[in-house]
Amino acid sequence: MKRNIFPKPALYLLIAGLLLTTGVPLFSRYVPMPDALKGFLSGLGLALEFMALVKAQRGKKGTHCRQAAPPVV
Repeated sequence: MKRNIFPKPALYLLIAGLLLTTGVPLFSRYVPMPDALKGFLSGLGLALEFMALVKAQRGKKGTHCRQAAPPVV
């Protein structure tokens, strides 16, 4: 069985992003918040999730982004 292990920093970013994305609507239901703040915090949560996915992909490949080889004619 293949085990997929996320790097620890990617896992922390993913958890923080999920908590922000799902927690802001729940929190704003009971505490009045301006729309700009709700939007900022939700966007921050989505950005953290995206950063976690990028870190996880880089951890799997073991390399950083590199240019593609030129096409052979």
